[in-house]
Amino acid sequence: MHDSENLILCYPQKGLRNPRSLVESLVVGEYEEVWRRFAVAGELEFGGHTDPSWRHGHATSASFIVRVDARRMRERLDPIRRALGRFPFVSLHPDHFMHITLLMLGFPVQTPRRKGEISHARLRELETRARTTLSRVRPFRVRLANLNAFPSAAFIEAHPEGGLERLQELLSVGCGMRRPAGPPHLTLAYFHAPDGTRAPVELIEVLERFREWPVGEVLVEEVELSLLDLRAPYPKPRVLASIPLGGHTPSFTLAEP
Repeated sequence: MHDSENLILCYPQKGLRNPRSLVESLVVGEYEEVWRRFAVAGELEFGGHTDPSWRHGHATSASFIVRVDARRMRERLDPIRRALGRFPFVSLHPDHFMHITLLMLGFPVQTPRRKGEISHARLRELETRARTTLSRVRPFRVRLANLNAFPSAAFIEAHPEGGLERLQELLSVGCGMRRPAGPPHLTLAYFHAPDGTRAPVELIEVLERFREWPVGEVLVEEVELSLLDLRAPYPKPRVLASIPLGGHTPSFTLAEP
């Protein structure tokens, strides 16, 4: 799986006095750049957590995610799903799988020996650090709108006026990890095509049709530390911990991976 994203660099710019406006402007600009690159290159990649070249034999991965209740947005999502579903290489995400990944933590193992692996003890440490960090963040709303694509996936853009980017930055710093590259997004479907496959003109046309398409809003009031079974196409993420924003009482405590 080639997750296709580039680091946002927040340089000072004239005419943008509000830092939140600066972040939003950069995010919107990066979405446009992602779209431009995809439309110009017109190539697909094999995307998804089941890709053997990405998971390297691991059974599970751990991440901080924001869950999205797609059932409330079916009226706006269904037209996109129907349009994309006509392509045999498109693997649509079911409602129970819809989420925004904030930080990929690694492949949980008892004793890490390879790059990308993380111990169960380290996961418990990161849960504690994240709980402290997120206690200082107030809940906020994210506006989901506009279909876009990486070579490996179709996604809906997230326009939170810098909220998700700030959340990613705080989690990365608080957990001592590298911030993920690229704008936050809600993946809608994987492309299961060999790397380098030419994207059909009809696919580009479908994506263009929904480039300006409001989907709905999400209230971000908690972050989940979750495990994903990499052997199943669309497993329900297993919640290890539910960490509330603003220091409210947690819904879950950390379970053993």
